[in-house]
Amino acid sequence: MVNVASGALSHNTGASAFSCFVHRNQENQSADMTFILLGFSEYPELQVPLFLLFLAIYTVTVLGNLGMIMVIKINPKLYTPMYYFLSHLSFVDFCYSTVVTPKLLENLVVEDRTISFIGCITQFFFACIFVVTETFMLAVMAYDRFVAVYNPLLYTVVMSQKLCSLLVGAYSWGIACSLTLTYFLLELSFRGNNIINICEHAAIVSVSCSDPYISQKIILVTATFNEISSLMIILTSYVFIFITVMKMPSTGGRHKAFSTCASHLTAITIFHGTILFLYCVPNSRNSWLMVKVVSVFYTVVIPMLNPLIYSLRNRDVKETVRKLISTRLFCQLKNQKNQSDEVIFILLGFSEYSELQLPLFLLFLTIYTATVLGNLGMIMTIKINPKLHTPMYFFLSHLSFIDFCYSTVVIPKLNLVVQDRTISFTGCITQFFFACIFVVTETFMLAVMAYDRFVAVYNPLLYTVVMSQKLCSLLVGAYSWGIACSLMFTYFLLTLTFCGTNFINNFVCEHAAIVSVSCSDPYISQKIILVSATFNEISSLMIILTSYVFIFITVMKMPSTGGRHKAFSTCASHLTAITIFHGTILFLYCVPNSKNSWLMVKVASVFYTVVIPMLNPLIYSLRNRDVKETLKKLFNTKLSCDKCKARILVISFLRVLGSLEDVLGYFAGIPVILTEYGYISIIRNRFTFYGSLSQFLGIEVGDITVDQQVGAGWATEGFLQG
Repeated sequence: MVNVASGALSHNTGASAFSCFVHRNQENQSADMTFILLGFSEYPELQVPLFLLFLAIYTVTVLGNLGMIMVIKINPKLYTPMYYFLSHLSFVDFCYSTVVTPKLLENLVVEDRTISFIGCITQFFFACIFVVTETFMLAVMAYDRFVAVYNPLLYTVVMSQKLCSLLVGAYSWGIACSLTLTYFLLELSFRGNNIINICEHAAIVSVSCSDPYISQKIILVTATFNEISSLMIILTSYVFIFITVMKMPSTGGRHKAFSTCASHLTAITIFHGTILFLYCVPNSRNSWLMVKVVSVFYTVVIPMLNPLIYSLRNRDVKETVRKLISTRLFCQLKNQKNQSDEVIFILLGFSEYSELQLPLFLLFLTIYTATVLGNLGMIMTIKINPKLHTPMYFFLSHLSFIDFCYSTVVIPKLNLVVQDRTISFTGCITQFFFACIFVVTETFMLAVMAYDRFVAVYNPLLYTVVMSQKLCSLLVGAYSWGIACSLMFTYFLLTLTFCGTNFINNFVCEHAAIVSVSCSDPYISQKIILVSATFNEISSLMIILTSYVFIFITVMKMPSTGGRHKAFSTCASHLTAITIFHGTILFLYCVPNSKNSWLMVKVASVFYTVVIPMLNPLIYSLRNRDVKETLKKLFNTKLSCDKCKARILVISFLRVLGSLEDVLGYFAGIPVILTEYGYISIIRNRFTFYGSLSQFLGIEVGDITVDQQVGAGWATEGFLQG
């Protein structure tokens, strides 16, 4: 069975050895060799439902396993060998799921399902570590249950002595198996594009150009040994557990002993039951769908089930979760409710300059209007023009969306025209939460766009192909990190205590201003945001600088001056945007934290939060030929349509007027009267005006005649033209 031989922790030794193996055998592989992962591509109608299903499962897996680790870490009552092993099982499940599921999700929403040779081998290597480690982790936990039932009084003492050796043994064996299997995979030869279902051993060796006999025998022996030895440990442990429990005199004691094993028994039944089912499936084309479904269950669903099993069936874990909800979250929400009722923030803004309130209001209203129109206009422009449906403009449309959202979160609450400058506790925290999401996301969106420019300059012919493969993952990464940072910062803000009325010497609820009025010690919150903000700024700048260094080197190697100018021009808008954005951030970093610098901080913050979201669409529209051409076409089309509408309106109006005058002349019936009262001269003057209007709008005079005659014989086309 192929899926058994995969799994455990990535230690430095294993990773470095794996790297050596890869580099040693890389020369034997074609540089252009790729694997095409079929997955469930034969069912196109199921791609979106499967993506949503697997995304939901992966979300539950991550939250469940990391939540289990956090629960065990928080509660001192769970500091026992059993829960120590359980936290490592959750860690292994989280890592295994993270190795496999993101690529599965990507292949469900993109057309290009390729994965490089190195990428496929790397995925197999780490998946193999975590699967083998989990196999023996469950066996170790079975032995742990045996010691707990057989010798409960000395359980902690006995297991504490063996804890490290058992854990190190499980991880080490996982790494050793993975290195062995990966080494023999790298000994095989592959050519060109190879179609496989997933990056697992049987699928990889099936497309090898060389004889995979040794590799197949190695994995068969290793997988069989792992499965039999782990099952023997588990079965032996539970046989002794059963014998020990049956010797207990009381029914309550037996029930309690069995209940401590129930969760573990459920987990190993699902895990090893799936493995043995895969062993029993015949290796034929008809069985591939069943193998794929079971493999998905094994790789995606089982890592989600383990934390659910141990939380739903384990009294200690359930009690800890309940206490967390009741003591921390409930009390926190209760405190927030009390704070939202009692605590208010007063945003001072520029209130000390009362004579500037109206001019500032008009200025910021103009800027916000330009921001909304500019960013939404940029999104619409990119959406309308098929020529702009490239990764560069896709990222640009998301940058415009972020700028629009960030501006909308901040500017409407600037408090320039009202006397009451208060904002509730909940409102302030909410504003900070959303503003933080969009700022962090924009930071990394600009970094992603720098990498995009590097690919466009370095490999222009394959630019669209290369970036299309990474489009979703880069976008999801930027947004996810923004949300994660915002959640973390907001959580630590919510742990602080605030009292009464608090004056914030700013026009927006930002972190430094909020923690400065806290009644409790904000040390942890300040350190968290300092470390995170520094990491975000340095990492994003490193990506940008590295990308532009390679861009500069690539451009300087170009033989023609025109090529260099064109390459630099594609980066000009982005360079301008990142210079303004990061220049403002670094300026705010450098401003000393004193009362005298508050005005400077406020002005820089206004520029950062109000002006920059307006500048980005202007920069990209004024300095970008494609965007300018699209806007010109839109403007010309709109103008032409408006002119057509005006023509139709005037023609209709004149025809109606001609008909009315026709009726009037018919009923009057006396052209002499019309002449006597100067009516004809009035009509002449009127049609002279209409003729001028018609010429302005480009309407032929003949267009406004009805049946070549208007009125009672005197308003003919010739008369009108005269």
